[in-house]
Amino acid sequence: MKPYELINADVLEVLHGMKSASVDLVVTSPPYNCRKEYGDFDDMLPWPQYYKWMSEILGHLYRVLVPGGVIAINVPGVVRWQANHNYSETWSDFDSSYKTHRNGEKVIGKGRVEPVGFTLFEMMRQQDSHIREPIVWVKGSEGNAICSDYRMGCDSDPYMRPAHEFILLGSKERWFHRGGTGRRGGDAVPFLDETKDVWFIPPERSDKHPAIFPVELPRRIIRLFVHAEDAVILDPFMGLGSSGVAAMELGRRYIGIELSKKFFKGAEHRIYGAAAQGRIDFTLSNTACS
Repeated sequence: MKPYELINADVLEVLHGMKSASVDLVVTSPPYNCRKEYGDFDDMLPWPQYYKWMSEILGHLYRVLVPGGVIAINVPGVVRWQANHNYSETWSDFDSSYKTHRNGEKVIGKGRVEPVGFTLFEMMRQQDSHIREPIVWVKGSEGNAICSDYRMGCDSDPYMRPAHEFILLGSKERWFHRGGTGRRGGDAVPFLDETKDVWFIPPERSDKHPAIFPVELPRRIIRLFVHAEDAVILDPFMGLGSSGVAAMELGRRYIGIELSKKFFKGAEHRIYGAAAQGRIDFTLSNTACS
C-alpha cells in the first residue's frame, strides 16, 4: 500500500467520516476568502459565512487530532478590502457612509482590512486553550522581504504592503506531543531558524496554483512537532501537495484532501515522485478514514 492517501472531495464530507484521535499533525493553508482562482471552489463568501464554515472545519480538525497533536494553519494576519469582492460590504470594518474615490470616480462606502488570521487564531483558542506561539513567515530573505502588493496609498493615508503571513499553532488538550523524549538542548530541538518565531523563506511560484506554499514550511513544522514513528499528517486543503512532499521526504504517513480535480492531479504527481525518492518502507493502515 502507498504511504499516503489522497482524497479528491469536499473537505467537510471527508472530515465527517474521519475517526477521532487519528491524526498527529494538521498542516494546511485554507482559502483566504479573497478572490483567488481555485477552480472548483468559489473564494468569495460573505465573511460571517466564511467564518462559520471555518469554525466547522476547525471543530473536526481538533476532533481528529490525537491528544498532544498540533494544528498549524498558514494565513495572513489580514486581507485588504477588495471593492470587487462580491460581498465587499461584509468586511468587518466596512463604513457604508465613507466618501472616497475609486478609479477616478467619487464613491460612498469603503473598508480597509479583514483580520482573518487574528480571527482564526481566536477561533482556535475557543476550540482548545492550548494555543502555541505563532510564527511569522517573511516572504524572502533577511533584509529582503518580498512585497506582494505595490499600492502605497497617499501621504494622508499610507498602506502597509504585505510581506509576511502567519503560521498559527495550537495543540489539543496538552502541549507535549507523543513520540518525543523530553530531551532539551540543540541536539534534541532544532535550535537555529526552526525555533525562532520569524522564518525567512522565499515564496514559491506556480502557474498551476495561485497560492502554493514552499515545501520548507511544512518540512520545518513536521520536524518540530512529529516524532512518533506511526504518526499521521493531514492537510485538508492540499493544493499542489507541498505538505505531502515534505511528509514523504521525512518518511511520514500522509493524508491529503483537495476539492479541485486539477490541483489534485498535480499533487498526486508531486507526492508520488517524492515518495519514490524518499525513505518510505511502511504502509498506511486504514486508521484515519472510516
